[in-house]
Amino acid sequence: MIIKLLENFRFTLNNDLLYLTIISFGVAAVIIVIGKILSQVLRKLLKPIVKRSKAQIDDQMYDLLKSTFFKIIILIGLSVGLGIFKNGLSLKTGNPPQKLITYYPYFDDLVIAADYALFLLIVLIILVIGFRTITILFNWYAGKIDSGENKNLSGSLFPLLQKLSKLILTALAFVIVLAKFHIDVSGFIVSLGVGSLAIALAAQETISNMISGFIIMTDRPFRIGDRIKVNPDLVGDVIEIGVRSTKVLDFDNNILIVPNNDIVKSRIVNLTYPSALSRVVVEVMVSYNCDIDKVKKILISVAVNNLLVAKTPAPDTFLTKFGDSGVNYRLTAYTENYLDNAKLGSELREAILQEFRKEKIEIPLPQMDVRLQKKDES
Repeated sequence: MIIKLLENFRFTLNNDLLYLTIISFGVAAVIIVIGKILSQVLRKLLKPIVKRSKAQIDDQMYDLLKSTFFKIIILIGLSVGLGIFKNGLSLKTGNPPQKLITYYPYFDDLVIAADYALFLLIVLIILVIGFRTITILFNWYAGKIDSGENKNLSGSLFPLLQKLSKLILTALAFVIVLAKFHIDVSGFIVSLGVGSLAIALAAQETISNMISGFIIMTDRPFRIGDRIKVNPDLVGDVIEIGVRSTKVLDFDNNILIVPNNDIVKSRIVNLTYPSALSRVVVEVMVSYNCDIDKVKKILISVAVNNLLVAKTPAPDTFLTKFGDSGVNYRLTAYTENYLDNAKLGSELREAILQEFRKEKIEIPLPQMDVRLQKKDES
């Protein structure tokens, strides 16, 4: 039925070019109207859902959809209409039958130019959408991992990855455009691959450290402000996590710049995770003649009366060894701030020494009994 109506409409106009123009614009207009209605329906459906959500990412994605969806529909409608017009130039007219392009040869160039222009506009809008989506996703993830604790990381690695993602997207769009213009891109792709390989080989160590920095960001074995122990010679507070290296402030107030690759390969001890609670261990030796209960009471009392000692877990003491010169005891106590670890250990030892002197508890010096045995004279 629709085909019959179109044939009647064409017969009534008695002008193939006018008929083709009206049909092309009509189809484009129908697609645009349908797209406008669909755009309004999506807004009505999605807006209440977005308002109920507390996250910012869905608001930003909704704004992106609202500002670009209808533009894409317009370009699609124009592309479809242009395609109909282009294919319709093969309509036969006149006597003897000839194509419309024979009467209007300049339309071929105009249609090709318009087709390329619409294609470039579609690619450009999709590229803009891709850029904005990448920005939204990176900003969302930076907020999700609490970028306040990763200021240097989010200020260095995130922008780099964001630019790299946009660069890859731009290169992909460039290749698609070249293919549309029937330009051989195989040589370009080969050159790009060889160049990328050369860069990767030349900057192998740097790329390895960058990847390790990304692993530190995602795995998060430590954060800025944490005290870490990577090996016996590397203990300190993390002050910066960069793209290539991590900076650690040691106890001598020196900054150690450690490549991220070295950290990822090493066994990491985070002294502040999952909390800043830190254990202090004090070893002490007393004489075999001392009262066990009295010694334990003094050790626990010294720990309980110190203001730096946490209430939970409670201090405890253990007899750990029968030594050559005396009995070994171990006092364990916790402090709520790992920065007070050394100070608390010193205060506990000083207080124990004072209490032992007051209570006449002997801390034995190393000693050895030597017995000489005479041989029986025969």
